[in-house]
Amino acid sequence: MVVGAVSAFHVLGTLFAIWALTVAALGVRREDFPGTRSQARLVGSVSVLLAVGTISSAIIVGALEEDEENGDEAAAKPAPAARGGALHLAADPSGQLKFDKSTLEARAGTVTIAMRNASQVPHDVSIEGGGVDRRGKVVKGGGTSTVRAKLKPGSYTFYCSVDGHRQAGMEGKLTVR
Repeated sequence: MVVGAVSAFHVLGTLFAIWALTVAALGVRREDFPGTRSQARLVGSVSVLLAVGTISSAIIVGALEEDEENGDEAAAKPAPAARGGALHLAADPSGQLKFDKSTLEARAGTVTIAMRNASQVPHDVSIEGGGVDRRGKVVKGGGTSTVRAKLKPGSYTFYCSVDGHRQAGMEGKLTVR
């Protein structure tokens, strides 16, 4: 989800539900509820505002989640072959054990992968395959891990070498042409 675990939809939906239960309980207990005409307008206005807010936030959150899903499809496509062999990658900012890309492409020669890690979970970027086994520095909180290797055409794996991260799926395919 693009927005945090608790979105505006959750907050407004919860407030709306509490409001509806409160109004219903008062209406059952008090025959004259809502006492005056101005109180009736106030109850009606608050009810409409909460309903509109909840529906609007549901639409917005749904659109944001759809955009995020479409972004995941774009992330599945390989990054284009880089000029000068510099590739950029990011760790999931929420701390999940995944990169923002699962495939990368580069031209043969000295290839550099720079991985930015905005989360507080430590990560690095490493390359292996074809006799190469290189690791970058472990970083967190906005740091960048960089790994550099001279690569021939072929398939390699980039991954996070922190214990358990690669096994949890924090790896991808690097194609060198």
